[in-house]
Amino acid sequence: MQRVHFSGQDLARTVVRVAERPLVETLFALDLLARQGGGDGYASWRQRTTSRLGRRSWSLMTLARTLRPIPDLLHMAEDSANQEPGAERQNLAGMLEEFHKTALAPYWDRVSAALEADCAARGRTVLAGGIEQLLSTVHPSVRWSGGVLEIPSHRSQDVVPGGAGLLLAPSMFLYDRPVLIPAAGRGRPPVLAYPVAAGSAETVLAAPSAEQSCADALGPLVGRTRAAIMKTLTDSCTTTELGRRMGISAASASQHTSVLRSAGLITTQRRLNTARHSLTPLGAALLDGYHHRDLARVNP
Repeated sequence: MQRVHFSGQDLARTVVRVAERPLVETLFALDLLARQGGGDGYASWRQRTTSRLGRRSWSLMTLARTLRPIPDLLHMAEDSANQEPGAERQNLAGMLEEFHKTALAPYWDRVSAALEADCAARGRTVLAGGIEQLLSTVHPSVRWSGGVLEIPSHRSQDVVPGGAGLLLAPSMFLYDRPVLIPAAGRGRPPVLAYPVAAGSAETVLAAPSAEQSCADALGPLVGRTRAAIMKTLTDSCTTTELGRRMGISAASASQHTSVLRSAGLITTQRRLNTARHSLTPLGAALLDGYHHRDLARVNP
């Protein structure tokens, strides 16, 4: 059993929102696929993903069966991010990025929307009954009593947030249990990841539509990630928001938008420390042309 001990300040700073690091959701998806978990709701996603895995992703799958994605691979990835670039760091980062592109990127818009919807529903719970009501109902296996949140676990651990609060983060790939991730640094809150509503995975992780294949078709021209970014920017957003929608870091999103901006496909408006990106007419025309081509193939 893991136990989170709350102070009054911790309760005041407890929030529910989508985790800013897509790495965590990627690792949950990796664990689910490696264990062939999730039952029928994830069956079609497992089949499609397994058939598309590259060599490095298969190596990552083997590693996930030896080490626990959470917390072992998470700690390895975070530790390598704080070190100088090297072969080991690049290898792990490359495997995770390749797996994310195959397993999550084609569905990320719908995954993000489902996670945001869950956060909105939990927010209404807070408005109606307060933070303690939220903690009491976050998951059937979690128990809230006397200022202590108890989470089922194979190990015994006491976590004291020390005034940082708790981040409650919904997950599409945690289908059967919540997972507590203790804080990785000073001032950072621990994270309690919990499953979204049962039955949503089959719809959210359904086969990508013809609209998604438009981004796939643009891939050879501008790269798969940048093509997906162009599709995402039909609704303008900031660099941070783009990273969250795409499941990549803000730094990576900034690098991709710089290339697209240089090519005249997007424009960026800066205000103070915020950069908001939008498609240019050229970018919109290019995206629209590929979209209509795909529709013609689907509906000849």
